Amino acid sequence: MSNDSPSERDHHGISRRSFVRVGGAALAGGAALGGSAVPAAAATRPTLFPTAPRQDARVRAFRTLGRTGWRVSDVGMGSVPLRESNVVRYAYDKGVNYFDTAEGYGRGAAERAIGEAMQHMERDKIFIATKGRVADDDSAATIVDKVRQSLERLKTDYVDAYSMHAASSIEALSHAGYHEAMDQLKAEGRVRFTGVSYHGPGDPQGTSMGDLLTAAAEDGRFDLLLLVYNFMNHEEGDRIIAACKANNVGTTAMKTSPGVVSYEPLDPNNLTAQQEQYVERFTQRGQSREAAIERLEAQAQRRKDLYDRTRPFVERYGVSTDEQLRLASVHWVLQNSDMHTACIAFTNFDLVDKVVPLSGTEMGSAELHMLQQCKLALNQQYCRHGCTACGASCPHDVPVSTIMRYAYYYEGQGRQKDAMKLYAGLKGRNAAACRDCAGDCRGACPYGIDILPGMLQVHDLLTLA
Repeated sequence: MSNDSPSERDHHGISRRSFVRVGGAALAGGAALGGSAVPAAAATRPTLFPTAPRQDARVRAFRTLGRTGWRVSDVGMGSVPLRESNVVRYAYDKGVNYFDTAEGYGRGAAERAIGEAMQHMERDKIFIATKGRVADDDSAATIVDKVRQSLERLKTDYVDAYSMHAASSIEALSHAGYHEAMDQLKAEGRVRFTGVSYHGPGDPQGTSMGDLLTAAAEDGRFDLLLLVYNFMNHEEGDRIIAACKANNVGTTAMKTSPGVVSYEPLDPNNLTAQQEQYVERFTQRGQSREAAIERLEAQAQRRKDLYDRTRPFVERYGVSTDEQLRLASVHWVLQNSDMHTACIAFTNFDLVDKVVPLSGTEMGSAELHMLQQCKLALNQQYCRHGCTACGASCPHDVPVSTIMRYAYYYEGQGRQKDAMKLYAGLKGRNAAACRDCAGDCRGACPYGIDILPGMLQVHDLLTLA
């Protein structure tokens, strides 16, 4: 099979206007991640970011994905919120050739969107990586059936990689049924490579991301890994990347954009559409509108407190939106040539036009310094995904890092319903236990996060009762 990159072939591009005509009209809006309150001077100051949005931009850098031998675009496409196939086609038209998905993303909706798009793409010019969760008692036949269902949704005869999604432990890496299934599917030509994804344990005393994925890199049976990697959370990632480089394993990044530098002011008498949706969900549970608005006010104050702490950084660098920080964060990840592709959750055309111009470009010293200052400003607010340092201090076995990750989905990714559903699934292991706790976790975070009040705030954020 050829693995030439899209930049090395003739391709009849499809314009944004064409995509809109065939059903992408709903995607033509801006990619802003939320409103912002910034000083006027900061809003008019020239920004440090290296590129402007460009519809004519194309991917310019390709890297070899470990032992797979594939030359993948440094900008890849993630698909957690993906529902619209035309965005996939648009990213492909810009040179993106790596697409990451999973059976659980939208209960198969993301795979279906990629499958619809694939009918308009050259199959042997793209790398499709999907994933599935593997239960302890899953047989090889069960896993083979999972893969076949993914293939059906993707409308393809094979996937380039199938990964063990959110592996539960180092012991799970040797799951007999999984490896038997992969051997069978590889022999059939249905799966070419296999990998592991992981961003932290559900158990507060479980295996850290660094330990589990380093073990996976050294295992010998996995060809690529998906890991959390960003400018605020890279120490364990750097260790994993080093193990991957030593063992010729491919590296792919998720959760590349930490932190917020804006907040959405709340006017109780003039709620935004998103705020009204929150109130509606709250009142449908039998609570009062007044109680819902009080909770919204508490959330708005929480974000304003964070913004106030980062205001010196914002004013100095003219960072006026969360999206600007997101683009700088992605750009930072792309600087590491040992990180083969960064999986960006493209949900509309505009975000593609903003991220793709970063491909193959160098980050200047001013931008690097800006991110370092941002890291200092946000250091005590950002819970590192996959970290287990505070786990042993909790007498109630509350999975702090996991809960903070759900809060990140809610506030940082706009996935409110998903975050609340995941949190509800914790049932008796959620942060309600923190209400009457003496705070044994005080001082347990190596980054200085004040865990107890943070958990109480997140509990209010993620619950409706």
